Amino acid sequence: MQIQPNTLFLLVVLFFSKITLANHNSVIFNRPADSAQASYALALLTLAYKELNYEVHIIDFNRQNALLAANNGVLDGQLGRDISIEADNQNLIRINYPLFDYKLLLFKNCQPNTLDKLNSIAVLSGYPVQHHYLKEQKFNGNIIEVKNITTQLNLLAQHKVEGVIMLDFVLKADNFALPETCMQTQLLSTFSLYHYVHKKHAALVSKLLNTLYKLHNNGTTRALRAKYNLKY
Repeated sequence: MQIQPNTLFLLVVLFFSKITLANHNSVIFNRPADSAQASYALALLTLAYKELNYEVHIIDFNRQNALLAANNGVLDGQLGRDISIEADNQNLIRINYPLFDYKLLLFKNCQPNTLDKLNSIAVLSGYPVQHHYLKEQKFNGNIIEVKNITTQLNLLAQHKVEGVIMLDFVLKADNFALPETCMQTQLLSTFSLYHYVHKKHAALVSKLLNTLYKLHNNGTTRALRAKYNLKY
């Protein structure tokens, strides 16, 4: 018997509800990208929640749907996102402690064109910051959203797009082969990642912020950054 999407969604909600009822002091987030930065953020937040007698549960969840699930309260928030998500996800509250900074990069073929002169861009699905940045820059070209970095680079190598936008921490986490073509890399902007919780956890916001600064001031943050080879 095939489960309909609406039924499956309801089952997921009920499953999460049972976990929450079994342990009131627990929060559930989707598994982050497999990168040093994500591992650091998860380790730091796990310690912060532990200080508040909360246990962090990480589950596999489709990244393209994770933000919607967090905004709807199915997940308890997002481990790390940038402020570009806030306009469309107003049920999420930012914990105003920057976890780490990342770079938004433009890869393009070796040509003198700048971003505003390109006719097409490939972006990675699940990261709204790319669309947000292109909108701010009033980019008028064609935007193609794909599911992985390999597809982005293949489109660039085959001249089906004139550029691709990437986030450096996702770039480092993925295994891919650069196409055998002349490519240039341009730094577009730098953003900070923050932890977000659903508004049902509003009472935790100030406590989490204070705890993160406590871990920062007592050297825990620095030690974790050293463990994962991250620079300040």
